[in-house]
Amino acid sequence: MTLSPNVDDAVRPAAIEKPGLGRRLWIGSFSICLILIIVAYAFTRPLEDFVEYWGAGHLLVTGGNPYSLNEMYRFERALGWSQPVPLIPLNPPWTLPLFTPFGFFSSYPWAWLIWVTILASLVALSSRILMDLYFGNVKLAEISDKTAYRCLFALSFYPVLLSLKFAQTVPIVLLGLTGFLFFETRRRPLLAGVFLGLTAIKPNLLYLLWLALLFQSFRERRWKTLATAVGMVGAFLGIALRMDPYAIEQYRAIVASPLPRLFTPGLPGAARTLFQGRDFFWLQLLLPIAGVTWFAFYWRSNRANWNWTERIPALVAVSILTTGYGWLFDQALLAIPIIALAGKYARELGYLPRSMVFLYTVINATLILLAMASSPWSFAPAPIVIAFLLYRASRSGDALSSSARYSYVGS
Repeated sequence: MTLSPNVDDAVRPAAIEKPGLGRRLWIGSFSICLILIIVAYAFTRPLEDFVEYWGAGHLLVTGGNPYSLNEMYRFERALGWSQPVPLIPLNPPWTLPLFTPFGFFSSYPWAWLIWVTILASLVALSSRILMDLYFGNVKLAEISDKTAYRCLFALSFYPVLLSLKFAQTVPIVLLGLTGFLFFETRRRPLLAGVFLGLTAIKPNLLYLLWLALLFQSFRERRWKTLATAVGMVGAFLGIALRMDPYAIEQYRAIVASPLPRLFTPGLPGAARTLFQGRDFFWLQLLLPIAGVTWFAFYWRSNRANWNWTERIPALVAVSILTTGYGWLFDQALLAIPIIALAGKYARELGYLPRSMVFLYTVINATLILLAMASSPWSFAPAPIVIAFLLYRASRSGDALSSSARYSYVGS
């Protein structure tokens, strides 16, 4: 596939027309129906991953152990959980304050509905900011010409929708990374650090970003962003320990138990299938080592002209590809390199090549089919393809980020 197709092979910008009354009515009716369906689904009490956040919140409020198999099973069983092993929040202790508000809800459906609404709003906000960063003032019809389209672009990626279905915390991580980029471009290191601290909810997904920030802080002797991010994590940990003084010991116990080995997602889990499920736990260390090795060469080549807006797409893609522990919905973070690549071609050509649109559709369709088949290899296609495209883009020598000053350009 060529990345620079002919002019005839393109998704061209079209004239922007205001929607007529019929179209507005159709959009309004569709929106109302969608809201009613989501509300109805909430009252079916969907379990998924939200059930573990619900249980953790109630245990924290009542003085229980949110990492206890027995105590979590009791809460989840009352909601209809039928599996022999309960879902446990394997997030680090400093994430526990995020789940505490659920402990004050008596209605599971309303808590789920509010939580998912917040997550969807965070995705929309992140999508809007990223589109402005990488598309700049380029307005493509039904892609980047209106604010609504810029907010919805990230939702076209299947793992993003999957993260909302599972009510996962990864949209918070996406907002943290987006906010870090936003305030870095505006040279506001303290606010950049505040948002970066949110990415520590799932530190395994962005470990190369934190390593890059450490190296860049040493190089420039600027520590405000890193210190603020670490301070944010420390503050959340302090709140968690205030509610549960034994949270660190409890977390160590659950991590050292056989439970994490029962669920080995990502590429290490897929590799285990080649060995008939035998325990090759060392695979979870091998991939991050490969990621760090890649970073050493990447940093050496780019440290002199380091720009976070241009470098983060590659850091995200390789971090996801080489993480030792990650699920398909965690790939919602790949929305950043996807938007960066789309913005690059939109700025260069004034349209999105049909070849890129086709490839994006194929990736989404492949992920859906593999997820439906419960294939452990569903984690592999997206980060591999995106990492390759980023490599090809870097060879062209053109910047990923928009040269225009950051501004809200949606209508």
